[in-house]
Amino acid sequence: MYRFIGIVVLTVNLIPYGFTDTPINLNAGLEPYDLLFDNAVEAYYKGDWISVILNMERALRNKGTVRRVRAHCRLSCANQTDFGEPVPGVGVPIPGSGSVEDLSFFQKILKRADCVNSCEGEKLGHPSLHKISEAVELEFRKRTPYNYLQVAYFKINKLDKAVAAAHTFYQANPDHLEMRQNLDYYRMMAGVKETDFKDLEARPHMEEFLEGKRLYSADDFAPSVDHFEGAVTEYFSADLECRALCEGAYDYDGYNYLEYSADLFQAMTDHYIQVLNCKQNCVVDLATLPGSDKTVEDFLPSHFNYLQFSYYNAENYEKAIECSKTYLLFHPEDEVMVQNLAFYSATLGEDKAAGITAREVVQQYIKQSLLEKELLYFAYEVFGITFVDPDKWTPTDVMPLKLREKQKVERETAARITEEIGNLMKEIETLVEEKNKDSGELSKVVREGGSVLYDDITVTMTSKSLNGSQRVVLDNVITEDECRELHRLSNTAAMMGDGYRGKPSPHSPSEMFQGVTVLKALKLGQEGKVPLKSARLFFELSEKVRKVLESYFRLETPLYFSYTHLVCRSAIDEKQEGREDLSHPVHADNCLLVSELNECIKEPPAYTHRDYSAILYLNDDFEGGNFLFSELDAKTVTAVVRPQCGRVVGFGAGKENPHGVKAVTKGQRCAVALWFTLDPRHTEKERIQAEDLLKMFSSPLDAEFQRSPSEPKPKPVQSDQPATETAEQPIPEPGKQAAKPKQKSAEKADGKQKVKQSDKAKAKAAEKKDKPAAKKNADAKKDKPPVKKAAADKSGGGGGGGSVAKATDTKQRPKAKSSEPHKDSQERRTEASSAADSEKDKDEL
Repeated sequence: MYRFIGIVVLTVNLIPYGFTDTPINLNAGLEPYDLLFDNAVEAYYKGDWISVILNMERALRNKGTVRRVRAHCRLSCANQTDFGEPVPGVGVPIPGSGSVEDLSFFQKILKRADCVNSCEGEKLGHPSLHKISEAVELEFRKRTPYNYLQVAYFKINKLDKAVAAAHTFYQANPDHLEMRQNLDYYRMMAGVKETDFKDLEARPHMEEFLEGKRLYSADDFAPSVDHFEGAVTEYFSADLECRALCEGAYDYDGYNYLEYSADLFQAMTDHYIQVLNCKQNCVVDLATLPGSDKTVEDFLPSHFNYLQFSYYNAENYEKAIECSKTYLLFHPEDEVMVQNLAFYSATLGEDKAAGITAREVVQQYIKQSLLEKELLYFAYEVFGITFVDPDKWTPTDVMPLKLREKQKVERETAARITEEIGNLMKEIETLVEEKNKDSGELSKVVREGGSVLYDDITVTMTSKSLNGSQRVVLDNVITEDECRELHRLSNTAAMMGDGYRGKPSPHSPSEMFQGVTVLKALKLGQEGKVPLKSARLFFELSEKVRKVLESYFRLETPLYFSYTHLVCRSAIDEKQEGREDLSHPVHADNCLLVSELNECIKEPPAYTHRDYSAILYLNDDFEGGNFLFSELDAKTVTAVVRPQCGRVVGFGAGKENPHGVKAVTKGQRCAVALWFTLDPRHTEKERIQAEDLLKMFSSPLDAEFQRSPSEPKPKPVQSDQPATETAEQPIPEPGKQAAKPKQKSAEKADGKQKVKQSDKAKAKAAEKKDKPAAKKNADAKKDKPPVKKAAADKSGGGGGGGSVAKATDTKQRPKAKSSEPHKDSQERRTEASSAADSEKDKDEL
């Protein structure tokens, strides 16, 4: 019980009066942030973007105010009701010394409770106003409000705020594919700056720490010191606030509060131990990065590990010694730090070094933490209230011997069970793989081997010889003359970076990319810029490939064109030396390949409607550029196909066929890339327009060719078909999948598109688009660990590092460290389905 008093007094002594004196004055009760959140969501589904912003911003602001007020009131009331102050006629009231002392002690408790209630009531209003449901709290922890805000700000063309909101949401949800796509979209928009990508929920202590690490890794030691010192200061402020917020209502944690019947002291014990558990876990909360379940290992001690070496490099040996001694408070037997301290002391002078002590605030912090741990372990041993120590620096003797032995047995049992479960899972995976293999073999027998329709076409390789399923290589599909005709068309009609917003090297910096669609080729033929017969041949030969594949794979339903592109890749001679990349990275055509997990996720932004793909090759007079199939790991190559004139590679577009293109190291590689779907709703819109244009060319009057160039051209034929696919992955309008689940797609409202745009307007919009080059993410420098240990950080900033030589010689020095396109304002408000009409597909082969 005496230690209990010690902890309370110690807590009071750690409170910085500057914090408790912070003025927080609210003249009226604060509006509940859960109500504001609900109002914002309701406004979102009505399309009232201003109301969304006003309500959601107020909700975020009020939530922060509630947190600050509660922490402020609890800390200031702790100072005003110090348990160490004597009571007239009693002295310092120590419970258990007598009934009068007991009453005086509890008088302090009652006064503090009254102080906290009065303070919070005055600033926040009635306590019931701010009782928030767990569901709403979860939405705020997931940063869902920022998902709504990024859509609302985008709708009113406040791009800087939309970007900041999107970035803030993504930091806590790094696996959110659509938000990642939105951020890539924003980066290509005119007017968006890199400084707009900021985390609005960033914690000051973590920001300072990470910036210090960045400078440290760049060997900028002097400026890194300021950030690490700022991180330490902010850490203790954040820790103080976190601990104050732990002193809330009792969480029955599975108990029915109506059935909870503990007596006075048991109820006090249950609640207080719960508070201490919460306070201990502030360590975990402060060391966790947004969007990660892992913590920065040994977070607080690592600050002083970085600092000691940074001060050494700045030749500030006094501070280097202070930080070394502070670190040793956590890890007193760390040999490397002991050696560092000896070296610094010898360099400065042993007498001066002896007078330098570890930081007082850390000494107090450790003393308080160890006392809390002792109480928690006592409650664990006596009452069975579980406690898991979050710190690695806790001395072994703090935990009772019986508990140490019990936990050792539990760890061994858990390891054995984990091993048994792992073996069982391997057996299950083997059985599943064998079953899938059998199913795959059956699929190949049933679906492949149909007629190729033309006598000249030969089947060169089947799925079996290509080591996969739904694969075929066909030769002599077109003639040498037809290859040369299409090759000439590609070099005459193709545009640099076509389908990739004009980026000339979308897949590899060592190659140039150019392409042309069927419709564009026919329009150029109409204008006399390319031979019309070449453009018509492009159309007819792609149709030939479609018919052959449909027959060979014995499809019961017809194939429809999803996208057609005549493309060439040309090697840049001066960029071939030391090249290791692919011409086109390994990918799948209807799912997102995650090679690290051997998975392919069939969901947007992937073109999930694609069912089959084909490449018709036009030449072989180049080096490299072989087509390859691989496993889902994108590394294990299962088959390689050498391009040649008239050769077609056809395959299923799903996860069973990851594929890529090896580097083109010399010359130019040209081909017709084709994608097909079994769903007529996704038929290529440009193809339908091309068919209409060909019909017009075949009319008796042939009016198009007889009119003079000065005459206006007829308007493009409109169609109700879905928007054309694009060569880049489609970038949906941000927030299409907002925080609330089951949000309607922008393309489907009451069974039809919300916005229809004439082809003429679309073409105009496409001409106005900016085509900014996508920014490259610089490779992150590998963090150089501090001078402490050879092991590098595991969780984004733990204190690892190099070593320092033993200080047997005073002249010996520490070792070096180990180591949407841009549119006018009206068009920007159209749905993403309209915008997609002028783009191309990103999965070019």
